[in-house]
Amino acid sequence: MSFEGIFDVVIEGAGTERGAKVLTAPEGFYVNHHEIPYPTLLGVALRGSILLVVGTQAAMALRGSRDGLATLAAELRGHADLNHLALQDRESLEGERVVFATPVAVSGLVDMERIKGMPLVVVTDSALHVLERGGRQYRLAWDVFNKVDVAKAKFGQVLRVGAGTTKLELLYLTDAQVQTIRGMAARHSGTLLGVSESAQAAARAAEAPASPRVETASDTSKTAVGVQGVQGVQGLGEVGDLARRFLVPEFELSLGATGSGSDRPLGAKVERLQLSPVLPVGFLEEHLRELRTVYEGALVKRKREAAASTELAAAAAALDGRSLLEDVRENVRVVTEATLRAYERQARRIAANRRIPWRKARKKHMLGQRETGGLQNRLARGITGLEKASDSVSASAEAVQAAAEAGGPELTQAYEGWHASLRELDQAYAVGWTELSREVIAVWQDTFLPKLTRLGGERRSLLPRPVRAAMLFFFFLFVAFVVYLIVTGQLSNFIEFQ
Repeated sequence: MSFEGIFDVVIEGAGTERGAKVLTAPEGFYVNHHEIPYPTLLGVALRGSILLVVGTQAAMALRGSRDGLATLAAELRGHADLNHLALQDRESLEGERVVFATPVAVSGLVDMERIKGMPLVVVTDSALHVLERGGRQYRLAWDVFNKVDVAKAKFGQVLRVGAGTTKLELLYLTDAQVQTIRGMAARHSGTLLGVSESAQAAARAAEAPASPRVETASDTSKTAVGVQGVQGVQGLGEVGDLARRFLVPEFELSLGATGSGSDRPLGAKVERLQLSPVLPVGFLEEHLRELRTVYEGALVKRKREAAASTELAAAAAALDGRSLLEDVRENVRVVTEATLRAYERQARRIAANRRIPWRKARKKHMLGQRETGGLQNRLARGITGLEKASDSVSASAEAVQAAAEAGGPELTQAYEGWHASLRELDQAYAVGWTELSREVIAVWQDTFLPKLTRLGGERRSLLPRPVRAAMLFFFFLFVAFVVYLIVTGQLSNFIEFQ
């Protein structure tokens, strides 16, 4: 099977080629006249409408339709063994266990040496490795990180690590990958997350940590030999200790959000609803981003636990499908509550602007207990497709745990089956978010926006409630005074006196 498409391509060291013809062939893939053999590929990452491809000979970013890029990414993964980093010999990554590996865009300094481009970042249990095109490798141990910060960028989040003579900015990491790096850095050192490093500097001055190891041109031959040697492996059955040298998938489809909104489903519908005059600018974007963080939380937590496991059986147990499904159902309840809180905030804002007492607005426009239960059931329909995939993951995890003691071909077969079930889970989890977000948008369109519109159309009180209360008090006081004068017969005397 081959693929052919037209994309805008930025090739590191060669510039930009707009409308480039991209073609896959049995021996490699072509970008116009550039040939990239499959054995040289190190990583492929799809980030919204951008596909990053990194290898030992070339690094590039392709931009175009998400469907076309997804098809190309699947083709490249099918031809190249991109799991090879988990199977590296201990010398190549110094005996470290790979947590994840992904292409990124990076700029910054490593021990005062400038680095900029599209390398492969390999996160291990001991360090962060940066593998550049051409074979140069940088290694930054977690204990030298004194600062990790996250900031907004045009195409998502930018992760800033380190300070001073060693500092990097990493772009095109998913939200889940950012959380993983922050967690690894904080666990291995007293890293400051998103704050100034001044307080850390004094505490670290006496420790004087070693500078991060930098493998430059002199190390290129060793790195290249290590990568090429791994590429020659034909199957997982030839791997030495698979029970300890395993890889947890990145769940790119379901956890591939970069915080930019470019990968948000139903974008056109959200933009139309956002035009409603009763909603603040950007409200629905931020609301859906908050809900997606909650929805992804269950899988992110279990993926992190699996990646931190030192045994394949423990990793399979951490990613148990049935337990994950229960966590997702609980997160749907949290999503329901977050959606109701978001609606209440907007209702309170409109009621305050219209000077409508909140007690009155709440009684007329907030959902009752029965309606709240119906809303949760409606949102839960979005995740029904997860049940089959979760059962499959649980079954494959049990097979891995049973084969872990036997090892050999049985473990290899169970490992491959586990990865296949996790790919199905990744797809189902992504579809679950699409369906869940569709239900959330439908709730806003069918229920919440009409209620907010009616609330905004209610008669506005010209005077604040305390002023109205004071005026009524003095009015009734005056009426009572007049009645008193009439009853006592003093009204005529009062008028004559006036």
